[in-house]
Amino acid sequence: MHGAPSSPLANWPRPLCFVLSGGGSFGAVQVGMIRALHEADISPDLIVGTSVGALNGVQVANDPATAADTLTEVWAEIGLKQVLGTRTRLGTAWNVLRNLRGQDGPQIYRTEALSRLIEAHLPAENIEDLTIPTAIVATDVLVGKPKVLRQGRLSTALEASSAMPGVFPPVKIDGCFYIDGGVAANVPIRPAIAAGARSLVVLDAGPGQMRGFIPRTPLEAAVQASQIMLRNQVANDTEELVKRHPIVRLPQPTPPALSSFDFSHTLELIDAGFVATKGFLADLPDLADTSRRI
Repeated sequence: MHGAPSSPLANWPRPLCFVLSGGGSFGAVQVGMIRALHEADISPDLIVGTSVGALNGVQVANDPATAADTLTEVWAEIGLKQVLGTRTRLGTAWNVLRNLRGQDGPQIYRTEALSRLIEAHLPAENIEDLTIPTAIVATDVLVGKPKVLRQGRLSTALEASSAMPGVFPPVKIDGCFYIDGGVAANVPIRPAIAAGARSLVVLDAGPGQMRGFIPRTPLEAAVQASQIMLRNQVANDTEELVKRHPIVRLPQPTPPALSSFDFSHTLELIDAGFVATKGFLADLPDLADTSRRI
């Protein structure tokens, strides 16, 4: 309940926003974070999510009390087959071959599987129908800037926010083409403030540390470079904005050695997110004074 005396953040300025990052399979860690936040009586007035964070966030926006249970059931069903439409190397190789021949456009996978996954768990038809105001972040592919989607068909917005470039095709909304929100704002702190947030709880699903190794393949080099860019993006945003807005960043327990396409560790990630967040929140009451910036 908002403003309840037991909430460690009861005195923080409102609207209080949950900011949920992208991260593919790492998004499972947010389920544990969400459960721990609910048990600590911390509920949001606003949800802002990117990619998988938007998929998780809309369940919180629909019903914070049941979101963790709902998401645990959803994540138990998710694997590469449900996201990409294939779970074999042969299937992936065939999709890559079609892509190189230009048969399917500038992406490796079609969106049918992802669309089915999203549609199967939609809590509302439109973004504005959700109980808690929600903003879904996508990237305008032509101008290279984040776009905050606050109304319109929920399934389309979630597909746009999750359209990883090169993996899925861009999604067209009102004449504009959008790709994964993580490209421009993987941890959408700035979009959250632009949407009206006065204080923020950041649920960053990504690993808190780099893997600490020299890449051995072009793919590993690309992934590592992407991680470095995203980490610096978040650090710069937090350093600047924390001077004006109370921001609490939850611990990031995701192991750095995991792949964001590996869905075999869902339960471990959920548990890790819960344990880390619960322990963190146990020490949070001393930080509830809004003069503190975390």
